[in-house]
Formats: sequence, structure tokens, C-alpha cells
Amino acid sequence: MKFVIFSDIHGNALALKECIRKIEKMNIDAVIWCGDYVTDFSGSHEVIQIIKDYATRIKSYIISGNREQNIIDYDKDKKCNIKQKGNLEYTHKLLDESDIEWIKSLPDSINIELDNGEFIHVSHKCTYEKIEKCKYKIFGHSHRQCNFIRDGVKYINPGAVGIPVDGNVGAEFVILEITEQYEKLEEYVVKYNAEGLIESLKNTVIYNDEVKWGRLLEKELETGKDIFYECIEEYNRIRDEHKILEENLEAWNLAVRNVLSK
Repeated sequence: MKFVIFSDIHGNALALKECIRKIEKMNIDAVIWCGDYVTDFSGSHEVIQIIKDYATRIKSYIISGNREQNIIDYDKDKKCNIKQKGNLEYTHKLLDESDIEWIKSLPDSINIELDNGEFIHVSHKCTYEKIEKCKYKIFGHSHRQCNFIRDGVKYINPGAVGIPVDGNVGAEFVILEITEQYEKLEEYVVKYNAEGLIESLKNTVIYNDEVKWGRLLEKELETGKDIFYECIEEYNRIRDEHKILEENLEAWNLAVRNVLSK
């Protein structure tokens, strides 16, 4: 079996289409989708349509990520923290009713049975829970390509299609081929027109909203670094320094300015 593994697209339809073009002649048997298809960039609806269409042509294993859960929660009661509010509101308006229903239908995890009776366990976040006959654990969430072996299980993170933060500038995915004779794992970083994506990002409401979410996305695309995490660390430092107990928009904006000015 030859699997392509995608994760963390985050509405970046342009990057996903480039990845699909890359694999078109690779004789893929199945696609594993590890969650976080929506939010951030303006292509969330298009990403869902691409996944749905691809699933009609090739075997697809599709699970939910935390961003899908964020959208479900927002659709239910519109409550979220100050950092997420604008992004979720913006994304929710881009999605139609069928998109929301599709998101709600996705499982949190899935087991894929291999020909030898062993399993591939797929989840959005990494889990070290012991699963009988589990040979591979595939996950996303961290936006960092990696693979390692622990307790006889191979752990594989394909990185992020939409926003890698491990220093790679491009769109990341992995090909996993498993046969009776061998296992082959290939990591890919695909270049695409990120400059054009950034220009379109500047025309969205989240680029100049009160939390400047789009500006953090821009910086992450340009650098391949985890700018959001840097802002969280700076935000927590500011709150600790000034003994701010509640979520605070002014402190967040100061953190963003400090990080982006480096």
C-alpha cells in the first residue's frame, strides 16, 4: 500500500492543489487526512470541496482536527477566546451548511487495517496510548515533519500543508509505502506561489483585525517559524510581569508588536 499523508491545511487551498499536482503520477493507493483543514486562510470551503472530490476518486481516511472542533463549537454558541474570535467568525462565514455538516461527521481518530493484521492509528494530536497490533501512529497538529520509533511503533508527522513552522518554506506532506518486503518513507516540501497567497491574505478582514492574526500568518509563511507560539510566550510574559489575570487584548497586541518588530 502506498499512502500520501496530508495534515494542517488551514484553508490554504493553493498549497493543497500544488501538493496534489505533485502526487498525481505517483500511483497512490490511499490518502490519509490528519485534520485542521479550515480556518486562517480564505480557502476553507475550497479545501473541503477538494477533499470531498478526491475521496470519490481514491480511498481516503479523513479525521477531524482541533480547528474543525473550533468551528463546531463556534457554530453552536459563537463563544471563543479573544485570539480566535475574528478568525473563527471569518471562517464560519466562508463555509456553507454542507461544509459544517461534513465537519461534524468526521471521526476524531481511525484505525486502518493492513494486510498482515496490524494497524495504522490516525489522530490529529500525537498519542502514546498503547493500541494492540498498532504498527504506525500518524498524526499532525505540531506543523513539524518528523518520524521516530517508540516501543516498536513508528510515529509519523507529515508536517503542514498550509503553514509549516519547522523552518521549511513551502507545503509539507509525506508518502508512506508498505509492502511485505519493505517500508519506504519520503518527506516532501513543495514550493508554490506564497507571495500571491500573502497578497490575497492582505485583503481579508483578519489581516488588520484587532488581534492582527493575518499578519502572524504572513510572517509564518515567509519564515517557516512558529510566530504564533512566540507571541503566546511574549503574551504570557507580559501578563505575568503586570499581574494580568484575565485575557487582555492590549497585552496581546503589545506581544504581537514586540514579536513582529524583531
